Amino acid sequence: MMNVFKNIGQFDPAKGELFNWAYTIVRNAALTQLKSKNNEWQNEEITEHIEQTSQYSPFKELEWKDVYYYLGKLPPSTRAVCTLYYMEGYAIKEIAGQLNLSEGTIKWHLSESRTKLKLLFKNNLIS
Repeated sequence: MMNVFKNIGQFDPAKGELFNWAYTIVRNAALTQLKSKNNEWQNEEITEHIEQTSQYSPFKELEWKDVYYYLGKLPPSTRAVCTLYYMEGYAIKEIAGQLNLSEGTIKWHLSESRTKLKLLFKNNLIS
C-alpha cells in the first residue's frame, strides 16, 4: 500500500480509475514479494493447516442410521463425492480421477453437500 501513496503523483485519471491503478500496484508488489528469493512465507505451513481442517467430518458425531438418512437426502452425484471425501477419506484429486470430474467440480459438490446438510440439520433441530 505504501507504493500507492509514494507514487500517487504518477496517477493519471485520463488512463483509468484510481482503484484499478492502486490495485495493479498492490498486486504487482505482492507478486514481486512472492517471487523474491528472500521470501519467508512458506507454503508448507498453510498446506498443513488446510489438510488438518479439511479432515473434519460432521458425520463422526452421528449414528450410522442418521448418517445414511442425511446422505440419502443429497443428489446422487453430490452424495457420492461427499461419501468419498468425508467417509472414505479420499483426497479431492483422487476423487476427481475416480469420477472423471475436475477438482473444481469436486470442490463444488463438497460445498453443495455442506450447504444442503447444514440446512437439513438446522431444519431437523427446529422440528
